[in-house]
Amino acid sequence: MSGTLILVRHGKSLWNKENRFTGWIDVPLAPEGWTEAEKAGELLKNFTFDAAYTSHLQRAIITLHVILRKNESGKTPIFLPAEGTVPRQQYELKPEEFPVFVYEVALAERHYGNLQGKYKHEIEAEVGEEQFVKWRRGYDTPPPNGESLKNTLERAVPYFQQEIIPRLQKGETVLVAAHGNSLRAVTKFLEDIPDDIITGLEIPTGAPIIYKLDFDGDTPKILSKEIKEVS
Repeated sequence: MSGTLILVRHGKSLWNKENRFTGWIDVPLAPEGWTEAEKAGELLKNFTFDAAYTSHLQRAIITLHVILRKNESGKTPIFLPAEGTVPRQQYELKPEEFPVFVYEVALAERHYGNLQGKYKHEIEAEVGEEQFVKWRRGYDTPPPNGESLKNTLERAVPYFQQEIIPRLQKGETVLVAAHGNSLRAVTKFLEDIPDDIITGLEIPTGAPIIYKLDFDGDTPKILSKEIKEVS
């Protein structure tokens, strides 16, 4: 049975516009980011979601909220915060409802450590182009007190395998609103992209990426992939 996976990188944030390292700093969407989220919602309004997931960062949460607000499937999203964040109520979902899992740290952006909040051009001028590229784009070179893309993959992909793949194997439609690097990690897993290639993959802000997936056991097989432009 084939499932549908929809990945959406959050709309453009204020620090995306300013070309600063963001990471886990909880920066809001820029006006353009709100517009991107609205457009993504329009593109996805006729999908019937069985579950949705996002991180603990507001730029991804708001993007997801905007998309779901546009949805015309008639199903009601019920928000379920991650374990250990806020008190959870016991509730059994009705057939016309679907779960939305929020504050999932495993899906968060790569943590940029000491670089967070700093302008990229200033860091490059300070440490030189070679070191800058290693920190920004290297697969397994973390910045001081931060994560590499490999580190991000090591938390995002196991979560994806445990929580999301079982739903896709049942033929469900799952929406994930997350971040450039956590979605890059999931894409690497899905498409078996080599380490030296994945660092150059760009995940556009606000653009839904729609996979149709079949499975050989627990291994996903891509039947189709479509990127819907929001520009």
